[in-house]
Amino acid sequence: MARTSREDWLDQGLELLRDGGEGALTIEGLCARLGRTKGSFYHHFQDMAAFLDALLVRWEERSTSAPIHHAEAGGAPDGRRQRLSMVVRSLDGRLDLAVRAWALRDERAAAVLRRVDARRVDYLASLHACQGRARDAATLLARLEYAAFIGAQVLFPDLSAESARALDRALELLAVDPPALPPKTRRGTRRL
Repeated sequence: MARTSREDWLDQGLELLRDGGEGALTIEGLCARLGRTKGSFYHHFQDMAAFLDALLVRWEERSTSAPIHHAEAGGAPDGRRQRLSMVVRSLDGRLDLAVRAWALRDERAAAVLRRVDARRVDYLASLHACQGRARDAATLLARLEYAAFIGAQVLFPDLSAESARALDRALELLAVDPPALPPKTRRGTRRL
């Protein structure tokens, strides 16, 4: 029988989290899924708290660090945005939702989620800023774009190709500079 690595335990933990929420994350449940003993678990992790910390780091790496790193190989901002979109579509939206639900009940998960959300928004804002938008406008647009993405995860956890295209089109529309407002009339109101 092949040895079970630390990564095997974490991968199995992410699957348990996705399928059953944080309540499914027990040593017994992990051992049963991997066909291993508690001793094997404790060989890799000091205790369950250490496992949960490592699990959140693994999720952050896979869902945020790796996609950003992949996008950065795209060259110009448009290329980075396309690469980011491609890799983000391949992520497991149900796992992100499970982490969000966990964060509602656990400060450890909430702290990691806040860091991930901030990092994702900052990266999107940097892409908008590279396309010539002022920093404030780039940040606002990034927040709107990220809110649309999170909303799509909630509404369409298994983002189909059709839903992904609709989301991309909506995000394109968000990115278009709004037209100038009509001039003021004599009374100070605008004509619409």
